[in-house]
Amino acid sequence: MEQARRHLGPKDAGTLKALSHPLRMRLLLLVHETGPATVGMLAERLAQPVGVVSYHMRQLALHGLVAEVPELARDRRERWWRMVPTESVSMTPSEFADDPVGRVASRATMLQLIDATAERMREWVNAMHAWPPEWQDASTLARKGPMRLTAQELSRFDDELDDLVMRYQSMGENAEDEPADRRPVIFFCYTEPIGPPLSE
Repeated sequence: MEQARRHLGPKDAGTLKALSHPLRMRLLLLVHETGPATVGMLAERLAQPVGVVSYHMRQLALHGLVAEVPELARDRRERWWRMVPTESVSMTPSEFADDPVGRVASRATMLQLIDATAERMREWVNAMHAWPPEWQDASTLARKGPMRLTAQELSRFDDELDDLVMRYQSMGENAEDEPADRRPVIFFCYTEPIGPPLSE
């Protein structure tokens, strides 16, 4: 299924506000990681009431982030959801410079992503010794840098990193064999300039 990049800008303040809710962010990331799931499966995984999860999935659907998958339902009461096929969701912070509401919504969304990612990292650290040694050692929790770069060089670094991730995604999806130990893997990247902001 072809995937596209979805860019959220000032006109998407409603979508950003929806994503700034902590449970909605966790639900979206979970469906992205695991694939189609029922409300009951999501509720069990996140230890939330089914009715609450159902409500928040409908809110995500209103903004085109998830969609129902009726063909998977075994009866009329069962509702399956999937993430709308999206390779990535991106924002360009400078686009919100003249949009106070958008600045608040985009910042809140990024903070929820950070919180959800930190939670996943803590879960992994607490559970990693239940995995085989090769998976414990192959997984990475590292801080690298600093690098001395211009903004343009950092942007190019990000583009090259995207290309590398896409190459490995394609390798896993198009492999002719399917080893028993192939698993979904989460990758999270964060960069920032160090020091006081530079004046223009």
